[in-house]
Amino acid sequence: MSKLARDNRNADLARIHIGVAALQWSDDDYHAILHAKTGVTSASKLDAAGRKTFLAHLAACGWKPAKKPFSQADKINWYWQQLVKAGGVKDGSKAAMMAFVGRTAGMGVADLKFLPTKQASTVIEALKAWHKRATAKGTAS
Repeated sequence: MSKLARDNRNADLARIHIGVAALQWSDDDYHAILHAKTGVTSASKLDAAGRKTFLAHLAACGWKPAKKPFSQADKINWYWQQLVKAGGVKDGSKAAMMAFVGRTAGMGVADLKFLPTKQASTVIEALKAWHKRATAKGTAS
């Protein structure tokens, strides 16, 4: 099994167990429902299709998975858009944002998702400070 497949499997199994706990099913109920829906009594024996089926059943029973956390790339985009709204940025384009990211991080990247954590943190802190100045003055340079 590839690393990606294993990671996806582990993430699905975690979501299943979180969903079962959120629905407050007893172990007996969980195993009975799992067997009725998928034919197995342990989620670890499910293939990808079986995990998908059971996750859909959990959702049909009322479980809603938590939203994904805000990634560093999302934070950079959000702060950039806030600066545009505050009038702190003259050019709000993605190209201008990526140029700022490259200067601040000391490295260019094709997409924010490729920015290493440490450099992304540096960019976020710079954007926070810039945003604070922009909202305090009404505009920033």
